[in-house]
Amino acid sequence: MTSLFRKRLFLTISATAAIFSVRAQQIAPDTVPHHNFWQSKAVRITTVPVILFAGSALTWGERKNVRELRNRYIPTFRYHFDDYMQYVPAVAVFGLNAAGVKGKHTLKRAFFSYAFSAVIMGVTVNAIKYTAKVERPDGSEANSFPSGHTANSFMNATFLHKEYGQYRHPLYSVGGYAMSTATAIGRQLNNRHWVSDVLAGAGIGILSTELGYLIAEKVYKDKGERPVLHKDPIPVDGKPSFLEMRMGFATATTKDLTGKVNGVKAKQGFNLGVEGAWFFHRNIGVGGEFAFTSFPINDDGLVIDDPDVAEISDAHYTQPMGIRYLHAGPFFSVPLPHNWFITGKLLAGSSLGADGNVVLVLNETWKELLEMNEFPYLRYKPEATFSWSAGVGIQKRIARNLGIKAYASYFDSDHNFDIDIVDDVDADGTFIFKNIGQERVRFNHFVFGLGLTAFIW
Repeated sequence: MTSLFRKRLFLTISATAAIFSVRAQQIAPDTVPHHNFWQSKAVRITTVPVILFAGSALTWGERKNVRELRNRYIPTFRYHFDDYMQYVPAVAVFGLNAAGVKGKHTLKRAFFSYAFSAVIMGVTVNAIKYTAKVERPDGSEANSFPSGHTANSFMNATFLHKEYGQYRHPLYSVGGYAMSTATAIGRQLNNRHWVSDVLAGAGIGILSTELGYLIAEKVYKDKGERPVLHKDPIPVDGKPSFLEMRMGFATATTKDLTGKVNGVKAKQGFNLGVEGAWFFHRNIGVGGEFAFTSFPINDDGLVIDDPDVAEISDAHYTQPMGIRYLHAGPFFSVPLPHNWFITGKLLAGSSLGADGNVVLVLNETWKELLEMNEFPYLRYKPEATFSWSAGVGIQKRIARNLGIKAYASYFDSDHNFDIDIVDDVDADGTFIFKNIGQERVRFNHFVFGLGLTAFIW
């Protein structure tokens, strides 16, 4: 055996041993990553939909109160942008492909995933719609739950997120979900859906796309998938700029909000809002929030002594006390292990309460005479004032650009309310009021709720 042959044989054996050693290390039990239940794909793709479904269930009893807020602030809103905006994210995917901007998958595979998503979404939405038979807020039809427009818009937004947001830049995802959120809000502003309808629709839309992509993975395997542009790590130490949609329950810090108004009480309510911040440091940023809080009124103890009221009215009710506010200030974020964060904010700005009425329900005789079913007897008109808010939260990032937050916040404002009583009705049927005094109401309250966060990296 020559010296050269022995050297070649030695090198071959050494290389083979090294390969087997590496493979043994790769499959050694103590080196194989073990994923628990909470890290499984099933949990990852269902977490957000399950939270949205839970939100739908929790808000079921508050549907009419949320609609009341809309009816008081923008009762004549009729802008049907939601009929068209729901399609924009999907059109963006096919448009970008046509323009030569490649997404995560080939056009053929992307269309396959989208087609299955659309079938799942359509069957699910319509099966529930015509089984549940929930009446729409405007009373037009009994197919309100869940919202098909919202389901379609969130299905399309998740489609854009998977093809371009995860593959190229997260702003694609932010843009898509911003449009789907606008569609969901538009369905409520146009009085076509309850808040529980759009939350359920959003969950169905997201889950439908996730299932559509799972089917495509089983059929296509690795075919039609383009090389990864980047490893897309979760930047725990990055600057967590974000946009967030939130919903929570409000509870007044005082015995009740209505103070000196005997027989009228308001203690529990709900809060809806959006907020966002730009972080110039991984722990500190600046941003703002725009939110509504509404407190349904219990007026069972209200006694109206006016004898004329007893003659014309069988009952009365009081509209909810509502407030909207715009705040700005510093936001804070402290990263913890395993993609958890502690968040905080300290904001200030201006708040404005909603006008409200104590409404008389007319008896049958006066309904015919006045040609109306009810009319306002007392009204309250709040003035704008300074307000501030502070909050803390615990947040879990469940994807690179998506997080869920449980939060608690405190809101503080004092409003002067002018109280008027109906005095006359002119020839045109317009009610004429006279002022009977003023009351100061503290709107201080705590809010406890959940937020869905889109991180902008």
